[in-house]
Amino acid sequence: MKKEPSITRAEFSGPPLPSGRLIFLPFIPGSELPGRLSRAASDRLNVGPGRLFYLNRAAVLQGGPGAPAALMALEKVRNLGLQEILILSYCGSLSPELRIGQVFLPVKALSQEGTSPHYTRARKGFFFPSSKTLENLKLCLLGKKLTWIEGAIVSTDAPYRETPGWMKSLQRKKIMAVDMELSAVLALAAFYGLRAAGLFIVSDELFSGSWKNGSQSQEVLAATAQYFYPLIFES
Repeated sequence: MKKEPSITRAEFSGPPLPSGRLIFLPFIPGSELPGRLSRAASDRLNVGPGRLFYLNRAAVLQGGPGAPAALMALEKVRNLGLQEILILSYCGSLSPELRIGQVFLPVKALSQEGTSPHYTRARKGFFFPSSKTLENLKLCLLGKKLTWIEGAIVSTDAPYRETPGWMKSLQRKKIMAVDMELSAVLALAAFYGLRAAGLFIVSDELFSGSWKNGSQSQEVLAATAQYFYPLIFES
């Protein structure tokens, strides 16, 4: 793919990101975390389609669900000295190994969204996280004595077209989970030479052929506090 500049460009200005680090939260269940972000932030900016909160060691982008919205916001934030993206989000399980409230660390992402091909080609069908960001993330989790499951994820633009046939085809490829943004975020990072990785909490289960939605469950809210809060407010 020829790497040529875009005619249209994201125009945005604001204070530089602390150490160039961004934590990206496309979706947040409940109201506790948004409230805590507002109280902890030293500054806030509207970044349509999200909000940017400045903390001591990183900035946090809240909002921008789905690949097009995510990259629309990230293209703007890139003007603030962006160097590294950690996406903390939620996923659906395509494997009985992943249950609601468990934590999933994607080591590669299959794109079934339409945004990433405009940035770069996938490598053997997948986009991959930065090895440095991934290793630092694992060290943070190990330091807190937290466990996780690793595997492949697929990013989709059509969350209400997850059919039995679709799921079985992905299970044959050993894809364990589904989200809506990661492959596009990794593609953007690869295109601009940024570092990026993601960590996910399982919010719903599809693997049985029926949908079990636990996005507002106590398991998901507890995992959010246990895993995401230290990464947002302490790291």
